[in-house]
Amino acid sequence: MRFIGCKENLLDFIEAFVKEKELKGNVFCDLFAGTGSVAKHFKKLGYKIISSDLLFFSYVLQKVYIEQNQYPKFTKLLKHLKIDPVEETLFTSDSQNAKEIIKYLNNLEGIEGFIYKNYSPEGTRGQTYSRKYFTGDNSKQIDAIREKIEEWGKSNLINEQEYYFLLASLIEAVPFVANISGTYSAFLKEWDKRAFKKLTLEVPEIIKSNETHKIYHTDGLKVLDQVKGIDILYLDPPYNERQYVPNYHILETIAKWDNPQIKGITGMRSYENQKSDFCNSNTGIKALDEIIKKNNFKHLLLSYNDDGIMLESEILKLFNNAGKSEIAEQSYQRYKSNSNGEQNNGVKEKIYYLKSVSPQNKLNNLSGSEWIFFLNSVEVTHYSTKGADGFAHHLRGKHPSPKPPQLMKKFVDFFTKEEQIVFDPFMGVGGTLIACSLSNRKGIGVDLSKNYIDLYKKVCKELGVVEQTAIVGNSFEMEKLLPKNTQVDFILTDPPYGKMLSKKRTGQKQKKTGVAVATPFTNYETDLGNMERENFLESLKNVIAKSAEYLKPKGYIAVFVKDLQSNENEHNMLHCYITSKLLEIPNISFKGYKIWYDATQKLYPFGYPHAFVANQFHQFIMIFRKEK
Repeated sequence: MRFIGCKENLLDFIEAFVKEKELKGNVFCDLFAGTGSVAKHFKKLGYKIISSDLLFFSYVLQKVYIEQNQYPKFTKLLKHLKIDPVEETLFTSDSQNAKEIIKYLNNLEGIEGFIYKNYSPEGTRGQTYSRKYFTGDNSKQIDAIREKIEEWGKSNLINEQEYYFLLASLIEAVPFVANISGTYSAFLKEWDKRAFKKLTLEVPEIIKSNETHKIYHTDGLKVLDQVKGIDILYLDPPYNERQYVPNYHILETIAKWDNPQIKGITGMRSYENQKSDFCNSNTGIKALDEIIKKNNFKHLLLSYNDDGIMLESEILKLFNNAGKSEIAEQSYQRYKSNSNGEQNNGVKEKIYYLKSVSPQNKLNNLSGSEWIFFLNSVEVTHYSTKGADGFAHHLRGKHPSPKPPQLMKKFVDFFTKEEQIVFDPFMGVGGTLIACSLSNRKGIGVDLSKNYIDLYKKVCKELGVVEQTAIVGNSFEMEKLLPKNTQVDFILTDPPYGKMLSKKRTGQKQKKTGVAVATPFTNYETDLGNMERENFLESLKNVIAKSAEYLKPKGYIAVFVKDLQSNENEHNMLHCYITSKLLEIPNISFKGYKIWYDATQKLYPFGYPHAFVANQFHQFIMIFRKEK
């Protein structure tokens, strides 16, 4: 069916977005269903569908394509018409009985009814307005079929499911013989060749499903008041100031069959009770705001394009105030109903995405399920150092211990909201800062080494990500590096561990590579990685204490730590030493830890065959909070 704004050509784009974002859930709600193309598509994908539209003819289509899960049998009507029902076999389909009824309707003799008298040149000859929406023969055929469906319904020869099934078939057939350029807001002065085709009904396709779907014919806000537990809420509202009923008034009349009062050259019916707020930029934004405030969804997708009357800045303002938002776009050719079928300027169809966040969630933009998932105390990763997952590891790998940006992103996403500030006093090659760019946060990093910061900048250029604030300097002198009024929302850092890398290699790595030299972060004496343990711990405490002065109250601090191998004299559980030392900082509390296990590392036979020596593939992320 020709329908303004139909998303038939964008279904793959919408589905791909849902899959890319891994939007979980089973309930898909389409509040502006139109011809139902999106709702039908997601029904086929296995979703439970809730759909609605102000147009009654749209409701008719939804009653069939969305609500019905099997073909109607027409048992009572077939008996009345003395047509033998067809038993289902391997050689027949379950739509066979429906085909018999459709065949019967196609063979009806036309009558001069409402459509003929008001929308054909023969029927309107001599009237104030002569209209040529349909040829005389096709308009009489529409009247005959519509009257017969109504007669069967009132005589209880067909049930509700069968009634809407036949009515949908008629509504789908009418546009193929209508003398219009795309909508019914006007008819063509000259006959389009399609208007001379014979009106022919087809059997509507029934999408099999085990779900029970809900259909509404009302304002979308009222639907949201009646249903709960929507996983994906999809909105495809009108884009311009033209109301939809004038564009499809004849289909509305055929669907309702209510003998309406009509007026004007186009024979328009009244549509006062079917106006959409989205056909005005001001009321549209207010209506969108009301939908968002209902917060009756996990994910909201708004389809809109460059021609839309609502400003993108206004849409994004609403989305950003409500939770985490993103935009995806795809170019396509615009169809203009007055262009004689020619495709014109390309436009960009956009999906504005909003992930719902509880108003009580002051920490981040995560949903409840995402929050719970992060609370797993063990983070297992399989990040490759090659390709896209490597995030330019060929550059970052020049640092002795670069952290994967996608791992750092998980912490940034949990402990901050968009546009908030993350600080890393030991930034290295910028794993934390890259994560900030990926998550739309602002990052500030400090490092002793200009070489590492230069590498970070090269990585940003190669990846095409925003370069955050990177400062060459000593975090011991933080007060000289950061403006006094700086306030950060989260501290995420991976400090150089005392002498872990500044000692010569021994054991398996030396045997495998033949290399025993140390690989310190830098050669500076002030580098924590070159200090003995007690000096290292005191220095780390000093840096974290200075950093915490810039941290907002109730802000979190996450510190990566890797333990050393134990020896005869010490357990060397560095995470314990660091935790105890940092708790000496006033107003800092310990909130727990996560363990990061890098599953890409190889096992080595340490101690074989004489003693147990563990492969330490994990690191601790110790989490603290500034209480006030």
